[in-house]
Amino acid sequence: MNGPQDQQGQSTNPWAPPTAPADAPAAPTGAPQPMETPAIRPTLPPVGSPTAPPGSAPTMPAAPLGAPTMPLGTPTRLPGPDVPAAEVTVGGGDGPSEGRTRGKATVIGAIVGVTALVAAGAFAVVKITGNDTDGGAASPTDVGTSLTTALDNEDFLGVIDLLLPGERDTFREPMIEFVDHLSRLEILSDDADLSKIGGLDIQFTDVSVREEPTNVADISNIYLSGSSTVSVDGDAVPIGDLLIDEVFDGDRPDMDAEPESAEFEDTRLTVVERDGRWYLSAFYSVAEQARSDADRDIPETGVEPAGADSPEGALDQLFDAVSTLDLEDMIATLDPSEAEALQRYAPLFLDEAQSELDDLGIDWSISDTSYTVTGDGSRRSVAVDALTFDATISDLGTVHAELADGCVTASADLDGETEEITWCTDDATDSVFEGMGIGDDEAATRLFEVLDEALADYEPGGVAVHQVDGAWYVSPMRSYFDIFNDLLGALDADELRDIVDAGSDFFDSLVDDFGDPFSESLDLPLELPLDESADPMDDGTDDTVFELPTDSGDGSMDDGSMDAYSACFAELDAAAGVACLNAGVDAGTIDPMFVPPHFRFTECGVAEAYWSDIYSMTDAEFVALVEGASPCFLDLVASGRAEAWEVASELLAPQCLEGKNWYTTFEEDYNDRFYECTAKVRDSL
Repeated sequence: MNGPQDQQGQSTNPWAPPTAPADAPAAPTGAPQPMETPAIRPTLPPVGSPTAPPGSAPTMPAAPLGAPTMPLGTPTRLPGPDVPAAEVTVGGGDGPSEGRTRGKATVIGAIVGVTALVAAGAFAVVKITGNDTDGGAASPTDVGTSLTTALDNEDFLGVIDLLLPGERDTFREPMIEFVDHLSRLEILSDDADLSKIGGLDIQFTDVSVREEPTNVADISNIYLSGSSTVSVDGDAVPIGDLLIDEVFDGDRPDMDAEPESAEFEDTRLTVVERDGRWYLSAFYSVAEQARSDADRDIPETGVEPAGADSPEGALDQLFDAVSTLDLEDMIATLDPSEAEALQRYAPLFLDEAQSELDDLGIDWSISDTSYTVTGDGSRRSVAVDALTFDATISDLGTVHAELADGCVTASADLDGETEEITWCTDDATDSVFEGMGIGDDEAATRLFEVLDEALADYEPGGVAVHQVDGAWYVSPMRSYFDIFNDLLGALDADELRDIVDAGSDFFDSLVDDFGDPFSESLDLPLELPLDESADPMDDGTDDTVFELPTDSGDGSMDDGSMDAYSACFAELDAAAGVACLNAGVDAGTIDPMFVPPHFRFTECGVAEAYWSDIYSMTDAEFVALVEGASPCFLDLVASGRAEAWEVASELLAPQCLEGKNWYTTFEEDYNDRFYECTAKVRDSL
């Protein structure tokens, strides 16, 4: 799926290499091809730390372990014109890693990510272990002051006191359990201490807080400005033996990060009043961003939560709402501890969304349900033992599925074609790769056997439900947490090491077939044969789709153009990062195709702003920036120094912005108008 693009295929991601349309001139032979960007509007890098969005070509070295982040399951950045003060991430390091252990590093990449989440941002876990019954602050301004003061003093229990009680309750137990599992599995060290995050030092200076009330008395926005400095003492970061042994080849990595300072201005957060106290809220901050983009008032009242009399009744109630495609009823059945903000703001979109559901042309029903309920107290787990699903899709046909006795039987009669399938949970897994000509069958079989053995005692839980004020509600986020904790709980450290070893062997067999994606040519067939001995695509011709650059060792553009490009994004300063990119182009270590024109042609005056500032600009500031620079880029296109397809759309057609900052406006209709308008302008050039 491609990233944000206009109708000519031009990526509007300011970090991503330009992507040529189908009829654009071909790149020079052997030049690395631009990569597709993700299908999301790029999120703002942490203050002072520009980084490419996931999936785009430039990659940022991982933030040092110890840098703060939000709790698992919350947005990676709170929306608003800038990144919150509580989300300062330190860049740096030595750039992209070299000589990585190709098999094991790939197999446990997810483990590294989990460790980065917790070991690098474990302060978020500490935040949700507080037990202050009052919490909050006396006023919206006091919330902002208390937040930065608590972080400045590394008083993480003070931070938890500021969170909305429902949000705190949503994350507390599962996150504590999550960290316990990571220590037990030797991903975190035994001395990991939630009361003091090893190695992290955060300082705030010159902080000011500005309050902006909304149209309702109980919700307000605050804007924080000031400076932050973060440093990391790598020796004190609590990484475990498994990571040291399997990822870093037995040597503890150097994770020290010297103090790095950055300024933040008008970082917006949303606070909510409850019983005379004001609380910080991540979920209301998300809702406020969407509401502000739509330029509508906050409803005085939202969707009234409607729980059930029993845990299994909560699921029946949700299934009934889904069967009738009643969006309001669906939202009403959700746990108000998790969905309070959604329920409050739902009237802003309910009518339009319900109309779209009504126009889907799908009739379905869920019936014949039976459940098993486990747990005690106000939180339970409801496993679905049986159900029947029927759907009629207009102009296509019908679908029928039944779950019973651990097996799913499904049949479909769509567009005149009939298909049936049965799958049972106790079916032998063997190797899904067997007979496909992918890797080594023996290595694949061993990997699945190791996984089966390690997870033999894993018992999938059901849907999490929560009793609030005497009624039962479905908790989607808690269900998500339970899946991960149940999986981790079924493993021990030795089993995890066995999985890593087996996965490494299987990965090495893939390397033997296709080449090492980290250091060698990667040759992929057009279509993977189902039977290696009878490949219908094998006609004796070269079936290579693409090759990654090889390491020639002579400094030419085929030996690390991407690495050189990525290394530039380790720069925290915009001017230094832009200079690095252009120095690489001049030296021949970075292919110019990988550097978007807004970085390449600094004379147009937007390079440093496009590094990260565009996400903190007001509509007026952004429009003024691109209007001032557009003539320069139009001249570049007219002179042939740049191609129209590689220039960011707004720089060719600022009139299409309708006076808005495209990078902070998330409206589907607006996007459609913007794409249509800029496509016409690009076609005319």
